[in-house]
Formats: sequence, structure tokens, C-alpha cells
Amino acid sequence: MHLIPDSWSHLHILVSVFPSVGLIFALGFYVTGMLANNEGLKRTCLFVFVFLGLLAIPTYMSGDGSMELLSKDPKISEDLMSAHYWWGMFSLALLVLTGIAALVALFRSGRVSENSLHLVLGLALVTLAFEVFTGEAGWQISHHELQSPGQFVPGVSTPQVWSHFHVILNHFPSVGLTFALGFYIVALVTNNDVMKRTGLILFTICGVLGVPTYVTGAAAMWALTQPPMAGISKALINEHRDMALLTLFGLAFTGGAAWIETWRYRYLGRFSNFSLYLTLAFAVITLLIMAETGHRGGQINHPEIRVPGEAIPTNPNAGWSPAIELLINQVIWFVPWQTVHFVGYSLIFGTVLAVTLRVLGFWKSLPFSAVHRLLPLGLFGVMMNVFSGMLMMLADTYRYVVTDTTFAPKMAFIPIGAMAVIYFSVSDRAWNIKAGEDAPIGPKWVAALVLIAWTGVIMGGRLLPYL
Repeated sequence: MHLIPDSWSHLHILVSVFPSVGLIFALGFYVTGMLANNEGLKRTCLFVFVFLGLLAIPTYMSGDGSMELLSKDPKISEDLMSAHYWWGMFSLALLVLTGIAALVALFRSGRVSENSLHLVLGLALVTLAFEVFTGEAGWQISHHELQSPGQFVPGVSTPQVWSHFHVILNHFPSVGLTFALGFYIVALVTNNDVMKRTGLILFTICGVLGVPTYVTGAAAMWALTQPPMAGISKALINEHRDMALLTLFGLAFTGGAAWIETWRYRYLGRFSNFSLYLTLAFAVITLLIMAETGHRGGQINHPEIRVPGEAIPTNPNAGWSPAIELLINQVIWFVPWQTVHFVGYSLIFGTVLAVTLRVLGFWKSLPFSAVHRLLPLGLFGVMMNVFSGMLMMLADTYRYVVTDTTFAPKMAFIPIGAMAVIYFSVSDRAWNIKAGEDAPIGPKWVAALVLIAWTGVIMGGRLLPYL
């Protein structure tokens, strides 16, 4: 595992993504805490803002050290480095201000004032906007493919926009899981049920984000290798793909275990220690696998982080992913997985239909809690489809991600539908719908979104052979 940096560039790659992506997750829970008026959640998020402010120190030091090393590389643009530096200075200054404002709000006597809360919120939002520009300028430095849109050859490769999407998306499961793990451990130590539920929800969200991250990575592979780009190794990409597949399955197990315990809490009003610590074990193992995945992915465009003496693969056909591609391409293996995939979709859509129709006004003789019991069937279908779908995609990655026009919309609808379903596991407004009662307008809008999203997934999958 490559968690200990051995150079300024390595350290900068490890820490620089935490302020921006961490801000997004922290802001999401911070706004939730403000809307729910939950003092514990608000204070926890303020501590996170302080921690992110402290991260400005290693981020600046590692970035400054990296510039000296990268300036010796003739392929690196000094103009891009300069732009990244100045955007970064503004971003880090705002990050420090946000951390100071959060620290002051925390140590004021009594409850945190509304003015302090809104000041921190405003500073965090402005900081996030600057972080977006800083990150974009930073990615352009070493990811030369983002500057080469002419590399795309219709019918041979994929547009470089897939590489861009993957560079952005892959940080969310990794940084999100790291923050979730820290948040969750604090919740277990302090025995705070609200924070436990928050941590479980964040694990579930990270599990959902694993799917589009893996798919955009598969598409980016074709953008980088067809036709070949100078300095890009297909052997390194295959090593990264092998670990990415394990990461995807690890995220699925972690997110699935977290969601089941969230669902179970609704009925019993208490947590199972066994389930809580099982989820913790899944999360720790997944994070370790993800660290190795990230390191191998970083080596593709960042040769400066390669560990001295580390063996660099050279065989473009080695690894699990090419072997699985050959295996699944045989009809005797492809057809059974396709059958499993169709059964999984039937479970998902049947569950979605029952739950959303009740919220939309059908079957009013049932309380929402009755249809809520069906949700684990939908989760089982999702797990079936994550495993079977990714294996099927490996059989013909190029056709799925490039030539099938309905595949990208299908992948976009999956996280939308899954995120919306999480709402029904945590919403008190939905849970309190009694027999004979009509649902409030909020849950109805979410139900409509869930139904539209999963209908889009079904239609996109079914039309794959025809478009």
C-alpha cells in the first residue's frame, strides 16, 4: 500500500484533493444540520471545516515543493503551473479564513449563532468556487490528454471528455470514504446515533458513486490508448483497472452493509453492534484497496510519484481485466450473467414501482412502513446488477461506452435513482405516512424522480442492442 508519500509531488497529489472534495461533503451535511437544526451535526461539520483549514499548510508546502521538481520537466507548461499557483493561493487563503470562522463559532459560549453559521456557509461556498478553478488548472499540468481534443478518432477512440469526467469523479469515492470513515469512528467512540446514521449514509453515497467512477474510467482507457498517446502505458492502465474492479466491489459491500443497517434502524430504533463493526471492517478494507488503486492510477500520468525500485509493468495483456474480457466474451459465460442482470432489474423496478406508487397516492390502505419493507429486495437487485453489469461491460467495453448511445444516459440515471432512494430510508416525512393518509408534496417529488430515473435505466439497458 502506498499511503506514505516519498516526495513533495506524491504528498501534493494525496492531500490536495481533500480540501475541495471534502468541502463538498462537509457542505452537504452542514446544510442538512442547519435545516434539521441538529446541534451535534452542525458542530461536527464546523470541526471538519477547521480540519480542512489546517490542511492548507501541507497542501501549500507540498505544492511549492512540487513546482521545483516539475519545472525541470520540459513537457510541463510554466504558464499552467503559474495559473494553478495563484488560484491555489487564493483558495488556500479562503480555506484558512473558513477554518478560522468555524473555530470562532465553535468556541463562542452557548449555542452556535445563526450569524456565525451563515458566515461559515458563505465562506465555504466561495472557497469551493475558487477550489474548482484551482483544481482544473492543476489537472491540466500533468494530464496532457485534457489539452489534446484532436486525439479523438471516431470509431476508434472515445472523446477526451471521458478522461476529464474520470479525473473529477474518482476523487469523490476516495475522499468521501476517508471522511466517512473518520466521521464514523468518532460516532462509534462517542456513541452518537445521529452521527452513526450520517456516517452510514455517507458510506452508501460513496458506494453509489463507485459505479459512474468505474464506467468513466473504462471509457477514459480508450481515450488514452486508441490511438496510443506518448508516455501512456496500457500495462499501467490494466494494473489500475484490476484494482479499480476490486474497489468497486468493496464499495458495493460497504455501501450495501451501511444501507441495510440504516434500513434496519427504522424498525428497531437501535443499531446492531455486529452490523456497525462489519460495515467498519468493509470500509477499512475498501479504503486500503482504494489507496493502491489510486496510486496505480496516479502513475499513469504522474511518473514523478513512482517509488524507486518499484517494478513497472510492461505487458499490455497482463492482469485480471484482459483475462475477464476474454472469458466473458464466450457465450457460455455471457448469457448466465445477462440472465442474472435481467433478474436484478426486475427486482429493482418491482420494488421501485411499489414504493413510489404508494407515495404518489396508490394503495392508501397501506402505511408507508409496509412498502418500506420491500426495499431490501431492491438492494439485492442492485448488488446483483453491479457485479453482473461490470463483468458484462468488460466483455465489450468499447461498444458499451462508445457506440451504444443509450449507455451513457443509463449510467447517469443510476446514481440519480439510487441517491433518491436513500431519501426513503432516512426521511421522517415519508416514514410517518399512515394508512389512509396522503403523502406530503416533498416525498411525492422524490418518488416521481425515482420512478423517472429507474425507468430511464431500464429503457437505456433494453435499447442497448438496438441503438
